[in-house]
Amino acid sequence: MTTIAGNIAVDDAQLAEATPRPTLLNLTALRAFAALSIFIYHLTELGIDASRSIRDMYLGCAVSFFFVLSGFVLAYSFSGRFLGWRDIRNFILQRFFRLWPVHMLCFFLALVARRPPTSLFTAYLATTLQSSWFPTYGTAYAYNGVSWSISVELFFYLALPFILILRPNQIMLVVCGWTVVVLGLIALTATLPGPVFPPPSEKPWLDLYVTDASLVHLFPPVRMVEFLSGIAVYQLFRGRRISDAWVTFCQVAAVVCLVLWACVHAEITLFFADHASLMASVAYREFGLYPLFAAIVYVFAHQSGSLTRVLSCRVLVFCGEISFAFYMIHQVVIHVLAYNFEIRQHCGPTVAAISAGILSLGFSIVLHRTVEIPGMDWAKQQFPMTRRAPLSAHVSVGALA
Repeated sequence: MTTIAGNIAVDDAQLAEATPRPTLLNLTALRAFAALSIFIYHLTELGIDASRSIRDMYLGCAVSFFFVLSGFVLAYSFSGRFLGWRDIRNFILQRFFRLWPVHMLCFFLALVARRPPTSLFTAYLATTLQSSWFPTYGTAYAYNGVSWSISVELFFYLALPFILILRPNQIMLVVCGWTVVVLGLIALTATLPGPVFPPPSEKPWLDLYVTDASLVHLFPPVRMVEFLSGIAVYQLFRGRRISDAWVTFCQVAAVVCLVLWACVHAEITLFFADHASLMASVAYREFGLYPLFAAIVYVFAHQSGSLTRVLSCRVLVFCGEISFAFYMIHQVVIHVLAYNFEIRQHCGPTVAAISAGILSLGFSIVLHRTVEIPGMDWAKQQFPMTRRAPLSAHVSVGALA
């Protein structure tokens, strides 16, 4: 019996899970659609307000999908693999160096392109992936704006091992308890006469202060509810599956529900703004769709179904594989085209948007192959985790248990 701090038991079923599992290709492909949504959302800098063109959909909430998917995939991949403090340390280092090389390259590109007037402390937070841990918009968006989300991801990575070493019923207790506390406190703000964090009287200082909006948008413990929902989905997935005959129906139904909910997302956000509080309104806008994202991850984790086969095609899977690099570089590209080259004034918004898409895609392929993959390979070699040979109790690959 293996222990962590001499106290955490690992049973045969957990040891059986310690071998690497097959990649769920269709979930990888879904990452491409989420990254594309965020790219389209950021085209406002080039004069294209896609959200207004697509029934006021808030495409920026696709970040919430990444958080939910991250919780599921990491629980699926690493459940049963934390057999000691060395595994915990090496997991955190592996995940840090999965993010950091691409992040730093994009950080320096953004620094050269934007030359933001920030402090040394802000630069320290950005380079160490802690910018969202001090949840002000000025800190989070100082360089490459999208990097706030990987700062949140790093917080998730630090927490994950200490969640997965628990037994399934304890994990669900953590998920439910954390979610009730966070959402309950946000709901409680609706009863207050004013904001929890009053904004400063002078607008130029606004980005340097924690506000109700910045707290629920950026602060990792708040966004943890999405990551935990992904872990909960994994617990459901390992214990209960949809019959193959119903998988396609459930996948189509999930997509239809997402489209319908997205169409009224803006109206519900306005309702919260008028009848609740700013904190509740921003929370719903940013991650109000996360229960539906969790359902989508669950139904698409099944390897049967017509939509699964479509998503498993090589082109979509490859786009999903490069989605992290695409996500990290696209806003730098958009900013350079919009402000350094002023492409919108010379070519119009449509040509500018197409150019940004092509350049972002090209740079992301290069980053993925020359920076991201070598960085991950190096981290796995330098910080290996314990691997266990399959035991007699190990389930077949087809079962994906």
